[in-house]
Amino acid sequence: MINSLKQMARTPVRTILFLILMFFAALLLTLGTCIWLKGNSTMAQYEDRFMTIGTVRQIPDSFQQTLQWNAETKDYDVRKNAQYRSYYTPEDMLFPGAEYIAGPEQRAFYTSYGPEYLMYNVSVNPSALSMGSLIAEFSPMEDCTPDETVKIKITKVIGGDQRLEGAVDNFCDHMNPNPKMLYQDKTYAAILHTYLYIHGSMYEELMKSKNEVYIGLEYIPGSLETGLCLPDGSLPEDTFRDGQEIFEVTDGFYETDAGRRLLNLAQSEGIWRQCQPVTGTNKTCLLMPFYNGQAYICEGRDISEEEYASGSKVCLAPKTFMENNGLSLGDQVKVQLLYTDTRVNAGRRFWLDGSIGFYSGLVDTAGEPLQVFETSDYEVVGIYDVTVSGEDSIFDPGADELIVPMQSVEARDGKNLLACGPMTDATSSFQIPNGGIDEFLKGWAEYGTDQLELTFYDMGYSQLKAGIDNMKKISLCLLVAGLVLTLLLLFFFSHLFITKQAQRTAIERSLGMRAAQCRWSMLSGFALLIFVGALIGSVAGTRFSGRVSVVNAGQSYYETTYTEGLTNTENEIAVEEAADTQIPAVFSTVLIMAAGVGIAWGKMNRSLKREPMQLLSERQEEFQV
Repeated sequence: MINSLKQMARTPVRTILFLILMFFAALLLTLGTCIWLKGNSTMAQYEDRFMTIGTVRQIPDSFQQTLQWNAETKDYDVRKNAQYRSYYTPEDMLFPGAEYIAGPEQRAFYTSYGPEYLMYNVSVNPSALSMGSLIAEFSPMEDCTPDETVKIKITKVIGGDQRLEGAVDNFCDHMNPNPKMLYQDKTYAAILHTYLYIHGSMYEELMKSKNEVYIGLEYIPGSLETGLCLPDGSLPEDTFRDGQEIFEVTDGFYETDAGRRLLNLAQSEGIWRQCQPVTGTNKTCLLMPFYNGQAYICEGRDISEEEYASGSKVCLAPKTFMENNGLSLGDQVKVQLLYTDTRVNAGRRFWLDGSIGFYSGLVDTAGEPLQVFETSDYEVVGIYDVTVSGEDSIFDPGADELIVPMQSVEARDGKNLLACGPMTDATSSFQIPNGGIDEFLKGWAEYGTDQLELTFYDMGYSQLKAGIDNMKKISLCLLVAGLVLTLLLLFFFSHLFITKQAQRTAIERSLGMRAAQCRWSMLSGFALLIFVGALIGSVAGTRFSGRVSVVNAGQSYYETTYTEGLTNTENEIAVEEAADTQIPAVFSTVLIMAAGVGIAWGKMNRSLKREPMQLLSERQEEFQV
């Protein structure tokens, strides 16, 4: 080795240049390998944590304008209502080549009548008056025309909170442009809904006071119509639709059609405080609160795929409901389905703060009180909790909401249909493979419809994968560049350090050195240079790769609001990159050493196959020339 090093020391510029170039070749080779391995390891580590779901919203065909009288402004308000020629269904999304992991589905939520349970809206304030709606008899405090807020006395509560009987409250026939005169000595009956704040002379009198005053709400009369709809969204025939809303109570009134309708409605008035929502789905992650982490299972387990597929009578129950009713994991919950709603999700009717978005009782198309259409006992296999952000969202779960397999509801064809509507983001979703958004949109562009708007949620998977894929492409370029540069350097400098030293090998052989000794004399120094350059370059490549982030490469720096098939990453997963290892440095060093020694060994063997005298004669000929 000493002789080999002395020989290289005679050409210091060539030797130093070889070391420098070998350093950069090893750096490129190691850096490319490190980045490629880091990208693969990071994706493999987090692949199972990502889920890609899509939500569906049908775009209205048009908007219909209607006029509604406003007693406060003494003018008509313009109301816009979305119009649809027909409703799309999940079956319309089953196009050739579509790959779904789950769905698509359009969820209905059902209202379960459970008087034996304590519901959240009652537990929040058990002594609170239920003033949102009632069916009552009342008399005005004086003769008046209720075209502005007037005072009435509730003389009898037919349906609703009985504690309101005898109360004096505000009233206005707010949406009637021609209200009839009400007389103090007469009694009237109506459905009373809480509406907006008082107005008119009563409001002006309050404003004259310099003291702080409470501006109360007013009751308005409600329609006696059924309130149910047909599966296509149309309304059934009803003689009370757009009809009289305030009725004078006379002898025999409750034997008339209007009186009987009021009594039937009164039977279910206020029933909402004894109801809880039940939502059927085919996979828990299709519910946005569970997907984005707002709802999470805190005890027990999730409903299994087998239970979803077979329609098992199992459920997920909220923690507050279980605690309020002294229930435990594995207990049975009695479910008595009374209403069906396919227009909105449960969170739009049963708010997490305990409020309820229903006002009055309902009757069927014949005017009779609604009856429970399905009764089942569900085993609680999982208990979930909900984080309340304080911001109202269309995806919020409902208070006391039970999650059940969609197939477990036998009468899921729209019985007692309270509301029907198109697919919306809150009720319709599906799951596709991670990274499959672009492929899905290609098929959708060919077979789908522009009447359905898709929004994808992938927890940042698309951006992460795109960034890592780009970095992997760059790493492959670095790796190939390092590999090509390494081979060129080894071939070129092995020619300079081995082939060009053939005469030295001839002299050593002439002096009696064996072939093995000649190989060691020539290769040892060259191999040492390769090792030093490769080792330093590989270590430097590993250190430098630690400063290259494959995760941040996936960040989006452009506006995506108007991108077709928008991918939403609000609930992006925090990804930590895979740890760097020294394996690439060792691999690169060993690879370069093996290639260098192999190439030099081949060139050395070619020199050893030639006769020493022939090599020396060639040298002499060079001198003569």
